[in-house]
Amino acid sequence: MYYEGDYVNNKRTGKGKSKWVDGAIYVGDFINGVLHGKGKYTFECGSVYEGDFVNNERTGKGKFTWDDGSIYEGDYLNGKRHGYGKLTLTENGSIFEGEYVEDNRTKGKTTFSDGRIYVGEYADGKENGKGKMIYPNGKVEEGNWKDGEYVGK
Repeated sequence: MYYEGDYVNNKRTGKGKSKWVDGAIYVGDFINGVLHGKGKYTFECGSVYEGDFVNNERTGKGKFTWDDGSIYEGDYLNGKRHGYGKLTLTENGSIFEGEYVEDNRTKGKTTFSDGRIYVGEYADGKENGKGKMIYPNGKVEEGNWKDGEYVGK
């Protein structure tokens, strides 16, 4: 690993830049040798996280941009999406806004590229639980959802 920046008591503390053998780069705040404070971490694949770090973990507010252009902006806890956030996926053009618990969507709203809107509960990355799907033609399916499928009232 390569580091340039501030030291206090022979530990990386203050502003600095680290570059790892795999090509990952961090520019930002350090305390006692760990990523702590505001910073920008660029992964070897090209994905980028900009935001808060606590003890080397994404914790607080941040923005993660994947190498495909998809973006998550919101809350993190211990390196995982946790709290409120917005996820915009370039692959299918959908936008999710809502609550996360340990990297999993739990409730919120998804706007799909075809104009459908789902508002409700999620589990395992899909519509699960109580929810409502509103279609562009005005049709509404409201009730219970299982694995992304409407199962009725």
